[in-house]
Amino acid sequence: MDGGAPTIVVSAGFTDYGDYLGVALSRPLLRAGAVPLLLPYLEDAGARARALDRAGGLLLGFGRDVDPARYGAGPHPALTAVSGHRDAFELALVAEALERDLPVLGICRGMQVMNVALGGTLYRDRAEYPPGARAHPGGDWARWDRVCAATLGAGAMPEHPSHPIAVACGSRLHDALGSRTVVNSYHHQAVAELGRGVEAVAWADDGIVEAIELPAHGFALGVQWELQESWKDDPGCFAVFEAFVAAACLRRPARPLVRARA
Repeated sequence: MDGGAPTIVVSAGFTDYGDYLGVALSRPLLRAGAVPLLLPYLEDAGARARALDRAGGLLLGFGRDVDPARYGAGPHPALTAVSGHRDAFELALVAEALERDLPVLGICRGMQVMNVALGGTLYRDRAEYPPGARAHPGGDWARWDRVCAATLGAGAMPEHPSHPIAVACGSRLHDALGSRTVVNSYHHQAVAELGRGVEAVAWADDGIVEAIELPAHGFALGVQWELQESWKDDPGCFAVFEAFVAAACLRRPARPLVRARA
């Protein structure tokens, strides 16, 4: 992009978390040298194409559970509310971004959307995890509310529920994190069956998939933890944002964001 800051289009939804949505994902992207732009739900394929034409990369953020109908499952009592508009938009958007080989980073729900878009499935709740993984930390919504408040300057940041992960050698994630690290854990769902072309590249010690990559694509990485929190005190997690932005720098938008006046 001629040395300029790449534009990262961000999908983060509009249903929850208030002003946290306005800062949580933009801060690490700005620190890494990108210009983040939050997308509305572009229902028209042509509008999505024009947005992606102007982007160096796509970030899919955290949020509500994906509707299980999207991966062939039924309701579950532990589901959060779902957003049909967001599901439809993001599943189409990530497929179209991958067709272009646009760099993609998925965080928490974003990783799950990547997997579902490629035909994969999810465990709908920790109760469906393999027996040895059902004590996996997650689903502490009261503590998550405190995280959101603290990020906005209201109260102290709570200690995050966390656990170690192992990272596959040779993966992009390994370049940033090394073989083992500790990550936060707020999710109550997880990847079950991997989608087409999706590889697991990090696992909790209980076997739950904590990160995925698409090796056939230049940069397509999803992480299950809240990367927009962990970058603040973990240089390895910030290195993930830096690698994503570096990949976006290599992309050239089909059209300029702003036309010069005649």
